[in-house]
Amino acid sequence: MKWYLILIFLFVSAYTHADILDDFTGYDDTEYVIRLKNGDLITGYLVEILEDTSKGGSIKFRTQVGTTVIYVTEIIEVQIKDDLNRQSHRVFIMPTAEPIGNNHFISNYMIAFFYAGFGIYDYVSISAGRSVIPTVLRQDQISLLNVKGTVFNMDWDSMKGGMSIGVGANLAFINDKNKFSHIYSNITFIGERTDITGMFFVKTGEMDYYEFRFAERIYDAVYTNNSFGIGVGLTTKFSERHDLYFVGEIWNTDIAKITSTGILGGLRVQNSSFSADFGLMYISPSSLIPVFNFAWTPF
Repeated sequence: MKWYLILIFLFVSAYTHADILDDFTGYDDTEYVIRLKNGDLITGYLVEILEDTSKGGSIKFRTQVGTTVIYVTEIIEVQIKDDLNRQSHRVFIMPTAEPIGNNHFISNYMIAFFYAGFGIYDYVSISAGRSVIPTVLRQDQISLLNVKGTVFNMDWDSMKGGMSIGVGANLAFINDKNKFSHIYSNITFIGERTDITGMFFVKTGEMDYYEFRFAERIYDAVYTNNSFGIGVGLTTKFSERHDLYFVGEIWNTDIAKITSTGILGGLRVQNSSFSADFGLMYISPSSLIPVFNFAWTPF
């Protein structure tokens, strides 16, 4: 029985190591980020794959401080640096013009709102969510559906990054009787460390006055039909860190009213399969709310 277990272990190890080596696409100018078992992230270029059957193989890897040998048994994950940010389709709440693509996700906002999204090639992004607020009746929960199309995408010739343009529409319910719908267009400028998104949106529908009910509390609000809104979002990576970002948003749902403005700022910690956002949101005239979000990209 012991020999069977040893053989199974060797087979699984060899299969895993082969998978890791397959993540290297070639010996070119592609920049990789390697995550090691000790948690370190190393950025550089593949020089050579070495055969070393006693240790499962190794690679020569060129970094800023020189060329080093890394054993495959010490590697957890290999990613192309340009593909490292799997959350580029959003800022915090605001969608960017970038597609979801293969970065299908499951997320949780503020514990009580579950949200998920998927991409159809690099053109269509669909996401939807539903709240499960304790003590609130089913018909008084919050629902959201967002559909976005990335209609234009280009890379800069002279530097890293590019530009994307998107159009979309969303439908939301705050209680089953209160329906909100919008159409929007956004544009995202992508840099080596910083992405900036601008958005324009219009409220559609027929209702201007809303009354929200959550448990025993009732709130009212006015959101005029055909209101024109704008927003700006920023995501920037801290220098030399591939897992820590600043995220910020500012938006106004009705440019005719300065009181319809919100501001959000926070930090994002992420890797290729998980991200966590923590920040503060200010809603005029005087509301400051802590916000957080967790997202999984296991696919």
